[in-house]
Amino acid sequence: MEIWSVAVALVGAVTGIAALVTQIWTHALAGPRLRVTLSNSLPIYPDREGHWVLGLDASNVGRLPVTITSYGLVFRHEGEWRKIPGFQPASAQLQGPRGAHRVQDAENVTWLLEPVPFARTLAEHGAHDAYGYVSLATGRMIRSRKAINVVHLASIDV
Repeated sequence: MEIWSVAVALVGAVTGIAALVTQIWTHALAGPRLRVTLSNSLPIYPDREGHWVLGLDASNVGRLPVTITSYGLVFRHEGEWRKIPGFQPASAQLQGPRGAHRVQDAENVTWLLEPVPFARTLAEHGAHDAYGYVSLATGRMIRSRKAINVVHLASIDV
């Protein structure tokens, strides 16, 4: 009878450990995941006329919180990715948190950016399409999937 008790206890312990490892593994795999989107936006103001701006949205679709350390636009020039930070110049940022920002699970953060300073930098390099990006505290950079013609968007307001 003692052998059966020990056998059942061992089977229970192995099953429990396997279940715990599976839970930890699935939680780690479904950890912080950001979805970055760059769009053209037209904010509506009650007291003045709106104009076209860039909307950079970062949504945490994972289970764990994530810290965003920087954001902005990125473009390809001569086969290399070049960054244009969203907070330089400071006048380029119309709305959104400044500096590092913590995004909890199922939350998002949006920055509205003036397209003209970015369009100038793109035109200097002979480019017109740009992607949005965010940099994480882990050192990882995540880009948006679709590009926007920022030079054309900036010329609409002129």
